[in-house]
Amino acid sequence: MSIPMAICPKCAWFKGRRKCDFCNIQMIITDTTIDEIMDMSEKQEKELINYYIETLIKDTYDPKAREHREICEENEPSLWADYVPESSAKCPTCQSTNIQKIGTGERVVSIATFGIFSKKINKCFKCNNCGYTW
Repeated sequence: MSIPMAICPKCAWFKGRRKCDFCNIQMIITDTTIDEIMDMSEKQEKELINYYIETLIKDTYDPKAREHREICEENEPSLWADYVPESSAKCPTCQSTNIQKIGTGERVVSIATFGIFSKKINKCFKCNNCGYTW
């Protein structure tokens, strides 16, 4: 018996899991199995995910959540597992909700200026209250 694939109704994370590691919400079971995914090309898998976005999760899907997940996955795979959606995020240091997303451009400038000593390498958010980045 093959394991069914599931999709996160918010960020469209597509895995054989019951709960989204990124959004921390229950995933929706699809009619696709892990065995079927193993036989698909990357292009076919992307088309299948887009199909599920347009049909199965169209009312709950948040493109910004997906974009942020993908950015965090690219920059530091371990960071996105603890991600809290920006709308409900709080600074882990001072609990302030006065936070902002660190843009790719801002990270690039910081890394170009400070190199490996940049405080923005692999960071997604900055607290406007205490300055902490995570």
